[in-house]
Amino acid sequence: MSPGRGSGGLITPPACARGCAVRRPAARRAVPRVAAYLAAGPTAATADTLAAFKRLQNGSDIRGVGLKADPSHVVTLTPAAAYFIGRAFVRFLRGRAAPSDGAARMRVCVGSDPRLSGPLLRAALLTGLADEGAEVEDAGLSTTPAMFYSIIAPGSRVTGAVMMTASHMPLQNNGLKFFTAGGGLEKRDIASIVDAAGAMCADEGVVLNDPTSDTAFVLNRAIALPAIGTKVPLLEAYSSHLRSLIIEGVAHADHPNKPLEGLHIVVDAGNGSGGFFADQVLAPLGADVSGSQFLEPDGSFPNHIPNPENADAMAAAVEAVKKSGADLGIIFDTDVDRSGIVDSMGNPINSNRFIALMAAITLRDHPGTTIVTDSVTSNGLTSFIEGLGGQHCRFKRGYRNVINKGIELNEAGVDCELMMETSGHGALRENRYLDDGAYMAVKAVIELVRLRMSGCDITNGGCDLTALLRELREPAEAGEYRIKIKDADFKPVGAAVLEGFKAWLDKGAGGESAWSLDPVNHEGWRVSVDEGAGARGWALLRASLHDPLLVLNVESDVPGGVAKIRGHLLESFLSRHKDALDLSAL
Repeated sequence: MSPGRGSGGLITPPACARGCAVRRPAARRAVPRVAAYLAAGPTAATADTLAAFKRLQNGSDIRGVGLKADPSHVVTLTPAAAYFIGRAFVRFLRGRAAPSDGAARMRVCVGSDPRLSGPLLRAALLTGLADEGAEVEDAGLSTTPAMFYSIIAPGSRVTGAVMMTASHMPLQNNGLKFFTAGGGLEKRDIASIVDAAGAMCADEGVVLNDPTSDTAFVLNRAIALPAIGTKVPLLEAYSSHLRSLIIEGVAHADHPNKPLEGLHIVVDAGNGSGGFFADQVLAPLGADVSGSQFLEPDGSFPNHIPNPENADAMAAAVEAVKKSGADLGIIFDTDVDRSGIVDSMGNPINSNRFIALMAAITLRDHPGTTIVTDSVTSNGLTSFIEGLGGQHCRFKRGYRNVINKGIELNEAGVDCELMMETSGHGALRENRYLDDGAYMAVKAVIELVRLRMSGCDITNGGCDLTALLRELREPAEAGEYRIKIKDADFKPVGAAVLEGFKAWLDKGAGGESAWSLDPVNHEGWRVSVDEGAGARGWALLRASLHDPLLVLNVESDVPGGVAKIRGHLLESFLSRHKDALDLSAL
């Protein structure tokens, strides 16, 4: 069954209650321009506003500070910013509409994670969407994958969707992710949206974060509208879809509608949006979900960061599995586009191990397929994928980069079914290339049930998912070091250091004959290190995607190897750049 085609269709209220035409008022209510804004002059004021919106772009998303959680925070994602971004998104959707659609009305669905700034910002966004003439659906608490499902669900008339989230970022942050029927927007799309939003904001004379201009403007626009959308139970529909996937995937002969009977699964939602997975997906299918924790949405995130990459978060999930004696543990990030797994013995399955698990499942169903990952995956993962008959394409960091590479390969005729980053972002071709932590969890649950139905053993590996990972060779040591670039104009500095690193490697890596540059590099430079007796380590020096940092990743197959590799790099190369770099992390 293809995703988005399950038996659980999108539940919608009656037509008029759900989407009566929203008419824009004939005339806008004037909002006084702020004296300080006018004093700066129109050119300077416009330039400042446009720059403020541009700074909100974070690759293919929008991110900013939405809450002044302490005096040091400067709010950048304000109600007015959300309002104008909403208007700009509607214009973007209209620009993409086919000519045959004519003046078709845009319908946009909006959801949010439980961040404390969410209710106000979501209301402002909904106001902007409606003010630009869109019909609006308010999904309330939701997940990023569910927002995409709102578009592709059977019978849906949603044109675009917006998820308000900042993923695993601190509680003061918030952001926006956008979807059309083609999937998530690209970096260039976000650039056009923030440019249009900034121009509209400047034209209206609104000063972001000004108490007499920002929120007041949005409030005036809201009360001028006759209606601003309808509540829709999106998570109920999405949960039904996920349940149907498990029922079909397991195909249990004895109790087909309760395929998880006898299975104990705990969920750690980290007080994000993922608590529904325990109560609305697993439990109705017969699973015992006792011992699940932090299911209640709480934007202050009082227990741990909702992030499968975070050591404390994963340790909490491991402890929950051990304490409850569960067969499986699942941990989600805030907006549920990422996940991680814990087996019954309390072994975490994240990063390279999660990619290996999904690769094993995928390669069984699609022999020979290519698996795309980010650049920091281990040598052992490459051997594991190739040992199962697959191909490994190690590409760039950034989940959009990884997914887009998979799409590019498929369009070129190279079968690529799985694209996955070590952060836990994972997308499958069968799921429309959407990075969906809940979908990945569903695949893991189905696999565990199938193992148990088969009688297990798996060559003495038992009935745990880790039985599928028995051939995965893991490094003895690993480390990541984030090296700060001192100059505010950090990109040219970072590029110059990387160029020097390549030249240093070409000249013999400071006398290290065991070091050799990898033949394929898509970002930064990765060097292979012969550590003797068949052991091989590696180091990758690359620029951070968004921050003033160079990132050094190191793995070794021998104890003490990481320190040796890192030490040689520091002494023989990086120390040459101590005026440009803060090397204290090393």
